[in-house]
Amino acid sequence: MHATYLDAIRQFEGFTPRASWDYAQFTNGFGTKAKYAGEVIDKAEADKRFQAEIAQARAIVERHAPTASEGTKAALTSLTFNAGDRWAKSGLGEAIRSGDTEKARDLFLQYNKAGGEVLPGLVKRRIAEAEWIGGQLPGAGSPSPAANAVASLPNYGQPPAVSNGFAVPTPPQRAVADLMPAQFEPERLATETPAEQMTSDEVEDELLSKIRAAVSGYGGEARMTQLLLATKLIGAPSAADDQGPAGESAV
Repeated sequence: MHATYLDAIRQFEGFTPRASWDYAQFTNGFGTKAKYAGEVIDKAEADKRFQAEIAQARAIVERHAPTASEGTKAALTSLTFNAGDRWAKSGLGEAIRSGDTEKARDLFLQYNKAGGEVLPGLVKRRIAEAEWIGGQLPGAGSPSPAANAVASLPNYGQPPAVSNGFAVPTPPQRAVADLMPAQFEPERLATETPAEQMTSDEVEDELLSKIRAAVSGYGGEARMTQLLLATKLIGAPSAADDQGPAGESAV
């Protein structure tokens, strides 16, 4: 496999020196099977194990999809490494063998669950991998710059920190926002001050500024006041407070 695909898979997995339980087995390194619970390995050993398990995954793909494009094989290898080979006997395998690229991409995106739950990290990973399907070498069906950037960011797939009840974008989350089109983004803080160094009042001021900018031309100050009341940014209770369980807010 091309180094670009291998590097992307490493980034998806992340490096963890100490073994921990990962839904079906103990893993460490770049998502490879650990020898025992709590085992600690360095990056050299992690890469050795990664190469071995990737080779096993690629062999499975070659058996079930020998005529697929290189990009498709890379996506399936990553999926096999991460989730096993059940795809080969499912609708995804049939779509791959029939050459139905669009259907294969759609079905590929459904492999986003672990432990029976949809995981945001897997959703993002499957989107990035699906871009490889139908391509050959990187540059034709390879990960897009945005997909590569998202996958390589620290804390990939992790929820934002919360300060004084507000979600505070971390540096990687702000970097993801910078990849997006310039559209209405109420959760994005337009500031040169690192969010983690801002006080709660400064964060609140930034949010108020974004709301004012967003609602200009859509009801002006009156509409802004309604939004502030609804989000409790000015301390007034909203109707949603009465909709949650007894003693708890639904917000």
